[in-house]
Amino acid sequence: MNSGKSRSGLIGLVAAYLIYIAYELYQGRNDPKTTMTPAVRIICIVFFGVVSVALLVYAYRIWKQGSREEEKPPEKEDESLK
Repeated sequence: MNSGKSRSGLIGLVAAYLIYIAYELYQGRNDPKTTMTPAVRIICIVFFGVVSVALLVYAYRIWKQGSREEEKPPEKEDESLK
């Protein structure tokens, strides 16, 4: 089953989107026509950056675990339980 790899891909996409949001906030940091204060903007940039890095690490671990499960031979079912 390939669910670990597909789940890690989706988590990676979410992390990439959070990086994009943090970058957009960073690009507009000098925009005077905003209602967001500079302190809140910096807090959001740091928060999105930290969460995206954590999600990327988690996605990598899930992907690696899925790779290990694919390499292992399938277990035989115990016929005495049937």
